[in-house]
Amino acid sequence: MEKETLKDFRVEIVRTFVMQSPVPTKDCTLKGSNIDLTVPAISPGHFFVYKAVQDKTYREIASSIKKALCEVLVLFYPVAGRFIIGHNGEPEIECNNQGVPFVEAEADAAIKDLDFSQPSFTAAKLTPTRHPLQGESPYCIPVLAVQVTKMNCGGIVVGCCFDHRIVDGISSYNFFKAWTEAAQGLSSSIITPCFDRSLITPHHPLNTRAVPVIDGHYMALPFSALDRTDPPPPQIGRIYHLDAPALLQLQALANQTQGKTPLGKSITKMEAVSSYIWKVFARAQALTSSEPTRIGIPIDGRAYLNLPPVALCAAGATELESVTENGVNNGFIQEISAIPFKESYAEHILKQPLSKIAEIVRNVISASANSEYFRSVVDWVEEKRPAAMLVRVYGEEGSAVVVSSGMRIPLYEFDFGCGKPTFSSVYFPWGGTAGYVMLQASPLGEGNMVVYMHMAEKDLDAIETDPEFLFVRVNRMNCW
Repeated sequence: MEKETLKDFRVEIVRTFVMQSPVPTKDCTLKGSNIDLTVPAISPGHFFVYKAVQDKTYREIASSIKKALCEVLVLFYPVAGRFIIGHNGEPEIECNNQGVPFVEAEADAAIKDLDFSQPSFTAAKLTPTRHPLQGESPYCIPVLAVQVTKMNCGGIVVGCCFDHRIVDGISSYNFFKAWTEAAQGLSSSIITPCFDRSLITPHHPLNTRAVPVIDGHYMALPFSALDRTDPPPPQIGRIYHLDAPALLQLQALANQTQGKTPLGKSITKMEAVSSYIWKVFARAQALTSSEPTRIGIPIDGRAYLNLPPVALCAAGATELESVTENGVNNGFIQEISAIPFKESYAEHILKQPLSKIAEIVRNVISASANSEYFRSVVDWVEEKRPAAMLVRVYGEEGSAVVVSSGMRIPLYEFDFGCGKPTFSSVYFPWGGTAGYVMLQASPLGEGNMVVYMHMAEKDLDAIETDPEFLFVRVNRMNCW
């Protein structure tokens, strides 16, 4: 069967459930922190692909996954709640154990025949959507939705859709780690999750001028401005593979002419790949030399906001890079990243060697990976409330790409009792005008990389025909 025809494979919903904590949990309203308020209402989807297990049926696996989900909701109680809009127009979570919608489904396709390089056609059918449940208020949105799909080869796909305003990559890692351990009958090895938003408080008096660039990185809009009638430009997702030799080649080019940066460190793989993506993205858009183009890099703020327990991540860690060999070392659960960005004329990005572009990316990270930057964001939001807050690189039109790193998240350790996943990635309908890229670990092992890209189809097509393009669509890799 040709992969192109599998855009039309069918997924049938067999059963639906609402999974709740088996014991009473904290009944409260969880307000967003000032950093939560800068995150738009977007829903990243995660999917995990598992081969058939000989000694367990699909029904047994699905039952174990449901039971384990209920168990972790005892600790992760806001996940069973509902997002609502508070009286001041700001989102908050009603923690009331209303439960997580859980769908069991069946697909008429085998894992090996699916083209996971085109998640807009495959993963979109295997990950659920978050919407008000029957009988609930249309203004109450579940925090999480889950779908477990049986493939006709006997394998399964576990798809999850989270609200990005409560979890970032590190938060979702903590949740998936606890969930999969419970599914295996193991005691949880993660730090007890903390949801106390009062730990992120503004200065008194506010100090919004400590870092002047905050005004350039964020924007405040009337809530009515979010009720836009014109839909954003259509975008699609594609998933690629970057093998270890090509990755090392990029890193060598990024370090070729400069040796050591002023910070005394060589350009990292993440910085090199981000710089490369920015260059081919700008070239794909056929920008004139005087047109601006931007890159945004999500930065994890746990180390800079004194959140308990003390985070051990290295200075300058990007959003998903404060993970140790033994797991995530901070139990604070929420979206806790900033997205600083840099704008440059297309001429500078298209004509400069990769090493010069990498210097720009390095400076974006180093200038914002500090306590002063994050505390200034908190104060800035407090000064602008109540209003709709957005990062500019996400909310403004023009050439822009956001590159997030999840390379240190051990995706292939998530075992729901049916073995380790053979493949995993995200399906992230971004919703804005900027392109979005997620760098992830590869199932082929250390030194390889999976790259999820979400942007205009014409830009992806142009990138793929770029003579310097090094990525390969994942459907051409022997991952399964």
